[in-house]
Amino acid sequence: MNDFRLVDAVMPDVAPPDPAKAAEARARVLGGRRRRSVPRWAGVLTAATATAAVIGAVAVVAVPSLGGGPAGPAVTVTRVNAEEVLAAAADRLARRPEATGRRYWRGETEEVVRRRIGVAGHTFLADERVGQTTWLGPGRKRTIVISGLGTRPVTAADRAEWRKAGSPRLCGADTDCDNDMVPDGKTRYIVSDTEEVLQQGALELNGREIRDLPRDPAALRERLLSYWPAQWKAMKKNVPAQVRAESAERDDWLWGIGESLLLGTPATPGTRAAIYRMLAGLPRARVVDGIRDADGRAGVAVLRGDGRGEPEKQLVVDRETGEPLAVQQVSPAPAAGQERLPVNRLYSRMVKRLGWTDDEPVVPKGCDPDGKKDCLR
Repeated sequence: MNDFRLVDAVMPDVAPPDPAKAAEARARVLGGRRRRSVPRWAGVLTAATATAAVIGAVAVVAVPSLGGGPAGPAVTVTRVNAEEVLAAAADRLARRPEATGRRYWRGETEEVVRRRIGVAGHTFLADERVGQTTWLGPGRKRTIVISGLGTRPVTAADRAEWRKAGSPRLCGADTDCDNDMVPDGKTRYIVSDTEEVLQQGALELNGREIRDLPRDPAALRERLLSYWPAQWKAMKKNVPAQVRAESAERDDWLWGIGESLLLGTPATPGTRAAIYRMLAGLPRARVVDGIRDADGRAGVAVLRGDGRGEPEKQLVVDRETGEPLAVQQVSPAPAAGQERLPVNRLYSRMVKRLGWTDDEPVVPKGCDPDGKKDCLR
């Protein structure tokens, strides 16, 4: 499958105008309720993970933000207001009734990579897109449908450079389209008898276990971290010389689980709201309003960087519904004189539709677990 990484603009960090109000807002985000007295902000928790493995290196030169076109730049507001917006969105999501009696949980997302491509001496920016729909349900086959949606130059200037290069066929980072798992214009069907809802390292949760996860952020964190000792033991075995402290590795792992639960599992509205609050309390995490995804949709976001020049991770939430809009990664701006050095890719995974349905997945004949044919159509 084409590999993907992240996209969109890093928002400036605006200092809170009033420390007392900021502390009160943080208490609401993390605790889910308003307090009369303002507690002392006594430290933060954890954060960040790699959403997927990067395959190969891509040279990126001053890549503009996804969603930064006609929709305009991201809107910056004060941190206090942003945290209040996130708290209100989480509250609305938590109050939503859980759907019952439906046959399948369906998650539909679209991944976008923006990168600079070089062909025949010409370079231009291009967006590579892949759509994925996952169907799963109690006692039902798990079905994943992945479609290559194409790679296209971004702006008029990029299209002009692409034409000067001979208008080559584009497939991600190059023009070799034969080896992709999901070539542009094609769809791959993956059907399995196994339930396997969430598996991340030592953590394995089926659908029932996911729906039973706590709705309180502190209790949710405690439940998830009960799996950490086994995960850390496996990591030390596979990577004996640990470069980072255990707490940093644990925080990355925890952030990744939060992303996976939000976008790929039938977690309840209450649990998803608790995930927002849990992630907002991680070390080096902050809440900013007006962050845009690759399609220009703006929302309130939890941002988390590790302070080592690595890509910043972003969770963008719809202000009104409380539903996730996207998870993203944004590479930091290159230092002066280093604009042409390779950097990590820019990536956005946008949510198109999440929830329970009675619709059945449509799968071509032969694309079942026992099928011998390559299910690429």
